[in-house]
Amino acid sequence: MRINSRSIEEISWDFNRIRELNLDSIAGKASQYKTRLAEELGSVVAGCFELLVAEAFSVNLNLKYFLSCKIESPLCVVWNGRLDLSGDKFVPRCAPRGKPDIEVYTLNGVWIIDATLAGEKGVQLAEARRLKCHNPTIASNTNRRILVMLSPRIRYEGIEIVEAKSLAPVQPRRGKISYVEEVIQLVKEKCT
Repeated sequence: MRINSRSIEEISWDFNRIRELNLDSIAGKASQYKTRLAEELGSVVAGCFELLVAEAFSVNLNLKYFLSCKIESPLCVVWNGRLDLSGDKFVPRCAPRGKPDIEVYTLNGVWIIDATLAGEKGVQLAEARRLKCHNPTIASNTNRRILVMLSPRIRYEGIEIVEAKSLAPVQPRRGKISYVEEVIQLVKEKCT
């Protein structure tokens, strides 16, 4: 599926909303429970963050769209999560375990990217270790491994640590679509 990239100002608005609403704490709390609802909410919140990171890379590489679970010839950004249509809204779901969240295919190789909302140092280190084990979907040389976080607290050899706000360092502006607002509405519906 091709997903049209929004303006960087709209992506920045969604990143700011994630920080304002403490979505990272919702994802963390949901992961503590092993219920179907908790797993669904965790997947939606994490998927939303992954989607925004993929979208930001798409815009920063001057691409008009990015892909979900499909690879086209380079240059492309692939988010391994998915957008489910729920009524008239799109609900993001996170990439499956064992796959990188995002793959960027360049003319010179592949970038493997994971995105995490985790703020705890131990969880961030675990994410970095998992990132080292990810391989691209299409065999190619991996020349960058990038871990994107809201609040980086670690360093890890061989991995570039990127703070999410550096991907969209502009004045935020709300657009017609806000993936974060769709997630918040879903969380409210499921939890009331």
